[in-house]
Amino acid sequence: MSHCRQQEFIEAPVEVVWRLIADIDRHPEWWPRVIDVECEGLEEGCTYREVVKTPLGRDEMRLLIEGRDELRSLRIRCLNTGTFVRFRLTGAQDGTFVDGEMGMDPAGLGNRVFDVVAGRRYFTSWMRSTLEALGQSARGAVQGDRDAGASAPSPN
Repeated sequence: MSHCRQQEFIEAPVEVVWRLIADIDRHPEWWPRVIDVECEGLEEGCTYREVVKTPLGRDEMRLLIEGRDELRSLRIRCLNTGTFVRFRLTGAQDGTFVDGEMGMDPAGLGNRVFDVVAGRRYFTSWMRSTLEALGQSARGAVQGDRDAGASAPSPN
């Protein structure tokens, strides 16, 4: 079983980072390799469809929300492959500390072979690029909120 864990400090409030993580429809905006999603809700135990770019091309995945704790954590598992991701958020110094984990409990022979040969390197790279992109999107959202606030008419 491959597994990687990385942390990142994001200069955005935890509420902003949580909105990006918890809104499945926004994942293609910031999550590398995620192309499209189709989700009707985000409750623990629900499943949704996601199209991702894999080393072998595009693939459609069925994902399960394993756990969700508002503003704190989200755990997702791919039912096709056994890939998992966990995000834990902690507010700190006007920003958010994100603890991210990604890896695979491989389902099927092909996934086991992939996991042994390239899993750790693949998931380490994906998590690094995921946290970087999440940070960029969160900072962009904060700037967008500031710009919207600055251009709003004053209430007189």
